[in-house]
Amino acid sequence: MKIEIVAAERQDISRLVRNVTWSGSRLNVARKLEINFTQDDRDPNCPIIEFDNGYTVVATNESGEQFFEGNIYRYKKSRAESNVNLICFDHLHVMKVSKTTKNYKNVLPEDIAKEMCRELGVIAGNIAETGVPVTFLANQKTGYQIIMAAYTEANKKNEKLYQLIMNGAKLDIIEKGTLIENFVLDSRKNMMNSEYEESIEKLINQVVLTDEQGNITSRERDEDSIKKYSQFQAVLKTDPKKDMKKEVEAVFKNNKVERTGQIKAIGDYRAVSSYSVQITDGLFNGQFWIKQDTHTFSEGQHEMKLELEFENEMNKEEAQQEKEKTKKSSKSGKRTRKTKEVETNGNTTS
Repeated sequence: MKIEIVAAERQDISRLVRNVTWSGSRLNVARKLEINFTQDDRDPNCPIIEFDNGYTVVATNESGEQFFEGNIYRYKKSRAESNVNLICFDHLHVMKVSKTTKNYKNVLPEDIAKEMCRELGVIAGNIAETGVPVTFLANQKTGYQIIMAAYTEANKKNEKLYQLIMNGAKLDIIEKGTLIENFVLDSRKNMMNSEYEESIEKLINQVVLTDEQGNITSRERDEDSIKKYSQFQAVLKTDPKKDMKKEVEAVFKNNKVERTGQIKAIGDYRAVSSYSVQITDGLFNGQFWIKQDTHTFSEGQHEMKLELEFENEMNKEEAQQEKEKTKKSSKSGKRTRKTKEVETNGNTTS
């Protein structure tokens, strides 16, 4: 692995590096690179490396392929340990924190993504095409939120899942969950450990529907789940403006048996969040989705820990729709506006 810091010139610090951690998550947006390297101005044989917040850091693998480009966002120096610690994020961090305001009407998500790249100074790479025009208002939202809101609207129509990733210096938008080709995690070959955990602490398997006065009108039950785990109940107040069938389905989906899995294995640069991997193991057999990955490089060894998901999930960002103001005439000539009531649903368990 080769690590370079770009200042007035490219500085190769590979031989000074003590250890590196490269990590990412479906939820955290930007990938992180943490570097510890030796720096001691008291040692005439130790080169002085120029670095500062904002400097670019580039990392390439043993095959010469660049797997990270980003900037230094935080550093710490220790004279006693002759060590410098760098915290770097790739250029998706710019999209994550930079805000703007937009009002889109019948614009393709792929065009919105390219516009955000131009405005926020990120290079557009391979942007997934949807062919689905969207309309929404983005008021003081980050570039990432705006792009994901656009692709979330497209998802409602084509049911495809999307994810933003950096490919070197360029932003790619991919169909999330793509299987890593020609790669299998096998307990007999490249795996060190696997862990599986299951919890029913957040399980809801019965939903009681009530009218506006609180009278029970119906119950929706997951009979198989109740038979196996006992009954855990939530209450929903009927709202004529909502599709209550979908509301009930959402409760069952979001409050279910939680399954998590972790794999420790010999490192592979391809195994990163947003993709899926084939696993052959006593605990896991089949295709699983990488929710979070942590790659560590130390003393010439590359190991990785993968947190797995059992379903392909997308980071959805609900778009705000612009609402037309309605006028009502009255004898006094005053205008009235309709307000939207926000209801909070309470859950009970038994």
